[in-house]
Amino acid sequence: MGLLDDLKQQADSLRQKQQVTQAELNQHLLLAHAKLKDGLHYLVDLFNSLNVIKPVVPRFYSLEGGNTQLENLLQCDYNCNGRRLTVDHRDYIEAVVLRFRCVADGNITLEKQSDPMVNRLRDHLWTHALKFEVTEVRNERGYVERGIFTVKCEVPVTITISGDLEKAQIKIVTKNLEKLGEYVYIYEFDEFGKEVLEELGKVIIAKPNAFRTTGKRQQAMATTTNSRVPREAVVDALAAKRDPGTEADGDAGKGLMHNIKSLLKR
Repeated sequence: MGLLDDLKQQADSLRQKQQVTQAELNQHLLLAHAKLKDGLHYLVDLFNSLNVIKPVVPRFYSLEGGNTQLENLLQCDYNCNGRRLTVDHRDYIEAVVLRFRCVADGNITLEKQSDPMVNRLRDHLWTHALKFEVTEVRNERGYVERGIFTVKCEVPVTITISGDLEKAQIKIVTKNLEKLGEYVYIYEFDEFGKEVLEELGKVIIAKPNAFRTTGKRQQAMATTTNSRVPREAVVDALAAKRDPGTEADGDAGKGLMHNIKSLLKR
C-alpha cells in the first residue's frame, strides 16, 4: 500500500468515526430537548403558582467571614424561561433558566480594616452579585485604612438546567440557592425527570427534601465525602416527621405540584 492509499484509508476511518460521533450528538440533542421541555412545562407551572400564592419563604445568608448575616429575606418575583438553540432550522431547548429574588427592607453596614480586607469583601460581594456601596477611608499617604460597606438586603437566585450533549447528561447549576455560591448537580438522561424536579421544587420553597442526594453522582459524592449522616439530613428528616403541612392529609404521594394547585383552589 502506497503513502497516498494509506492516508486515504486513515481519512476514511476518521470520517466514519466523526459521523458516528455526530450521530450520537444528534441523538443526545433530541433526548436533552425532550427532558428540558418536560422540565420547562413543570417549572413554568410551579413558578406561575408561586407568583399567585406568594408563599412566605424566609432566607438567611452569611456573608464573607460568617460573622454577618442578611436575615429574614423573603423570596419573590419567580421567573422561568427556556433558552433555545437552532440547529438545521429547527429550535431545541438548550437550557431552562429560573430566577427569583430574596429581599428585605433596608441595608446592613459592615466595616473592614486594611486594604486587603476591604478588597476581599468587595470581591466576595461582586462574586455573588450582591448590591453594595463602599466608602474608603485613606490615610495621609493615600493607603486605604478601612472601608465602610452598605449592602442592600437582596440576593438574586439563579438555577440553570442544561444538557451536556457530549456526556449525555443533564446539569443543574444553582447560584445563591439557600446559601451564597455556585453548586453543580449532574444526572444521566434516564435519571432526570419528575423526581428531580419535585425535589428541586421543595428546595425552592424550603420544604424537607432529598435534592442533594438524588441521582447516582450526588449519592456517590455524599457517600465519599460523608462517613456519617450530615446534621442537615437529620434535621430535615425530623422536620418531615413533625411538619404535617409537608403533604396535605389524604394527598400523600401526589406530589408537590398537586399540593400547590390545591392551595390555588382554596
